[in-house]
Amino acid sequence: KKSMSDVKITYQIENAESLSFADQEFDCVVDTFGVCSMERPINMLKEIQRVCKPHGSILLLEHGKSSFGFISNYLDKQAFDHAAHWGCYWNRDILGLCKEANLDVVNVKRSNFGTTYFIIAKPS
Repeated sequence: KKSMSDVKITYQIENAESLSFADQEFDCVVDTFGVCSMERPINMLKEIQRVCKPHGSILLLEHGKSSFGFISNYLDKQAFDHAAHWGCYWNRDILGLCKEANLDVVNVKRSNFGTTYFIIAKPS
């Protein structure tokens, strides 16, 4: 059994839309609050599927469109100013983007008035 001291960890700065890793290289790919800040989130979601093994897991922690209409309306009204200041499109339809990227969503849990998504998915 390995301990954490036996595990080699390296960090790389990468373009999430064009990763330098081989196809099907990782057992698990994790993204935290990246879908909201990518100019082309579909490309990023397809790319993380490419580097994930066929039976691997993709874990997404994201924020986006609320499951409550009045909150989504507020997010929509403030979206341009928020994106200009923070670089975050906080009103994105996260599940719609996952569907458009052909991500196989296995489980979704939402909190914070439906604006925070924890998604467990598989590559399609």
